[in-house]
Amino acid sequence: MTDPRPDTLADTLPELACPLCGKAMVLAYRPFCSKHCADLDLSRWLNGVYAVPATPDPLDDDDEMLAQLAKEIGIDDA
Repeated sequence: MTDPRPDTLADTLPELACPLCGKAMVLAYRPFCSKHCADLDLSRWLNGVYAVPATPDPLDDDDEMLAQLAKEIGIDDA
C-alpha cells in the first residue's frame, strides 16, 4: 500500500509563478523564483514603492481634537 502523504512540502504546493517576473517559484525563496527577485521586492518595500497612500486626519493633533470636543459640548476657553 502506498503512503498518501506527500514526501515534501513542494509536493503539496501548487505551481505558482513569481509575482515579479512570472518564472516558476522556488521553495527556498517562496513566493519568488530567486534571491534577486526577493531582494528586489524587499528594496521596493524599504524605498516606499509599496506605501499605502493616506490622507492626514484633521483631528490627529491632540490640541485640535480637544478644541473640537470643547466646541461640541459647549465649553469655551475664554
